[in-house]
Amino acid sequence: MVIAGRIQRYIFVQCLISLMMTLGIILLAILLVDVVEQVRTVGSRTEIGIETAFKLTLMKTPGLLLETLPFAMLVGSILTYSQLSRRSEIPAVRAAGVSAWRFLGPVMVLAVVVGASMVMIIDPLATRLNQDFQAERDRLLGNAPIETNGVWLSQGDLQANAADETGSVADENPNGQAIIHGRGVVGRGRALENVTFWYFRPGPGGRADRVFTHRIDAERAELTPGFWQLTAVVENRLGGDVRREANLALPTNLRSDTLLTRFASAKTIPFWELPSFIDAGRSAGMEVNAYVLKFHGLLATPLFMLAMALIGAVVCLRLARSGGLSQLIGAGALAGFVLFFVTRLAAGMSASGATSPEAAAWCPPLFALFAVLTLLAHAEDG
Repeated sequence: MVIAGRIQRYIFVQCLISLMMTLGIILLAILLVDVVEQVRTVGSRTEIGIETAFKLTLMKTPGLLLETLPFAMLVGSILTYSQLSRRSEIPAVRAAGVSAWRFLGPVMVLAVVVGASMVMIIDPLATRLNQDFQAERDRLLGNAPIETNGVWLSQGDLQANAADETGSVADENPNGQAIIHGRGVVGRGRALENVTFWYFRPGPGGRADRVFTHRIDAERAELTPGFWQLTAVVENRLGGDVRREANLALPTNLRSDTLLTRFASAKTIPFWELPSFIDAGRSAGMEVNAYVLKFHGLLATPLFMLAMALIGAVVCLRLARSGGLSQLIGAGALAGFVLFFVTRLAAGMSASGATSPEAAAWCPPLFALFAVLTLLAHAEDG
């Protein structure tokens, strides 16, 4: 047991060194390319130095880590166990009576730990820094933020009348149209602040000849299924008639997830906020499949990393018996690419509604993990 423990610690250190070396090389190459890309894209429209371009790239680094860590784990596993095989350390370990499950344990533990860190630490950091990156890039390019220019929306052909909380009719405007301007967005698109509604109705010439009817201003407008919920309302009609209401519900044919999908894509929600965000979205009748897919995809990340690590180990066990470095690299790279492609394909199927987001997130890593465990069991136990 003492010998096995020392061997496992030794292999764990070797796996960690290979992972860090592989990740460093991949990240360095990507960062250099991205710095040049920032200089080319942002620098073509405004003067920026290499320091600014490097700062922008660093903001994207956690997001790049999320994308590159699975492949770094695959390559690191291949490097570690191929070197152990080439130095005849794996045959020596086997001769000492240590099973493959024990000397594969270190890379399995490392994969799970790295996968959990990706979910709990790197993803929230990547989400926050990505927002900072977008804000800094917009500032450099002179793009006005949402709070400056506001948000413009259009809703047409209202079939219902606007009613306040007491049930009284605020305006009869059948087949009308509203142009909406919100000067600020609350949070990730939960509501609009300082909102103005301009209402129109069809004129004598039909729908193309619209006529302005009235204007409604509100301090806040929250989009719920079928209605805008307004607070601190001032309604101005033609002829100078002014009405003030504390609360008002205006019917709308906009989907309740209009603001959500526009200002709160799944990439902007960190892991720790996803459960409450999904619950709130469901209670409001919003479409939350994209957020469910990201949440379960993150939960499945440790299994995905474990599958990647064991794929590299399985190929190296084959190498120890039959040799062939080129076959090792080709088989490992192909298996990792196929798993990554299948994961992206499953995500696309979920987005199109062909499968549930839970199945799209869990099936590819589970299938890959069970397949590689089957191969390992066959190679080890026959």
